Amino acid sequence: MLLRSVTITDLRSPHHGQTLDVRIEDGIITALANEVAAGDGEEIFHHAGARLAPGFVDIGAYLGDPGHEEREDIASLTAAAAAGGYVAVAVLPNTDPVRQSIADMTYLASHNGRGPVDLLPLAALSRDTAGRDLTEMMELAGAGALAFTDGPGRSAPGSLLKRGLEYAKSFGGTVMDTPYDDGLAEDGQIHEGTVSVSLGLRGIPEMAETIPLSRDLTILSYTGGRLLLHLLSSAAGLQLIDEYRSGGGDRLVGTTVSAHHLTFTDESLSSFDPNYKVLPPLRAAEDREALRRGVLDGRIDAVVSHHRARHGEEKDLEFSYASFGARGLETAFRQLLPWVDGPAQLDRVVEAFSAGPRRLLGLPPLTIDEGSAAQLTLFTTEGGRRFTSEQLRGKTANSPLLGQELPGRILATVNNDRLWTSA
Repeated sequence: MLLRSVTITDLRSPHHGQTLDVRIEDGIITALANEVAAGDGEEIFHHAGARLAPGFVDIGAYLGDPGHEEREDIASLTAAAAAGGYVAVAVLPNTDPVRQSIADMTYLASHNGRGPVDLLPLAALSRDTAGRDLTEMMELAGAGALAFTDGPGRSAPGSLLKRGLEYAKSFGGTVMDTPYDDGLAEDGQIHEGTVSVSLGLRGIPEMAETIPLSRDLTILSYTGGRLLLHLLSSAAGLQLIDEYRSGGGDRLVGTTVSAHHLTFTDESLSSFDPNYKVLPPLRAAEDREALRRGVLDGRIDAVVSHHRARHGEEKDLEFSYASFGARGLETAFRQLLPWVDGPAQLDRVVEAFSAGPRRLLGLPPLTIDEGSAAQLTLFTTEGGRRFTSEQLRGKTANSPLLGQELPGRILATVNNDRLWTSA
């Protein structure tokens, strides 16, 4: 396989910024040069303006299999992820039944190695995600679980988080928590602020994030261990993390933010469009700007899709009854391009889709160089088109990007020794 005239976009590569031909053989990059002669019958990819990056990895997408395949099954999730440039997706354990057994880990792994997207298991932190008894974490880690979480929507109870962090230390495991106290946001619909007041909707205050976040960091300081904070949504939350680090805290694995929280604000909900109704909620413009700065300066490690498919019966309702959740896999990268200003910012955003998620999950680092594994994303920042339902690859249509102009294009991915071109 030969990739012609691709611009290497990988800060860790000695070839970063160079436009080169890249040869891949048996899943390994074997040559990078200004011009590589094509072999007889060799598959060739060429697209003007193409960029080549280490393959995108997502953390925390929702997979409905088992129990809710009508929302998203393995085929639809991987199709959506491939369209978004991903080569791997770490999926939440919030299925029915909950993903918490060795057999569950094996089931996901059995689908890998053949298609464009590999599925990486996140296992439940507590049995049935009930917040009481820990799962068999060590055995699950041995079977492939990369982190342990009860999923977004509520923080792990303090006692459970403490025990989980302490136990995970024995095998180097990572606990992932989304700081959110639903008791401080009873019946909350959107971010608490001027928009919620003007719309007459119950708000979700910033402290629903900052109070459990402060607690998480205190428990982390006490126990040690490895904690991944998932789905940061506020400037105040980011400030708490800055204070933890500046005070000498070094046990935090890192943080993630969703592409939607970097794109939209609570103003987007003024039309009562339930596709913007996500949890944690879209917050104010100053929160969005702080989160963008956090990505660009490296304080936030990874941008995630926060992909949660919801079918019509869950979304086509009066706003207060509509379920939380939005699609994100197909659009996460491209929807950030309108505010990315210049090559340096683009490089950092690419890092937040590739190297950052890999480090948070404890995956081996990848770089574009001879001898490296070929898990790659090909994209362009040029051109663009209106995003329509025909470009959705999943089973649902709950994307807030429908009808909007998106710059650039995901061209293809390379994974499992094949080139997978995007439609």
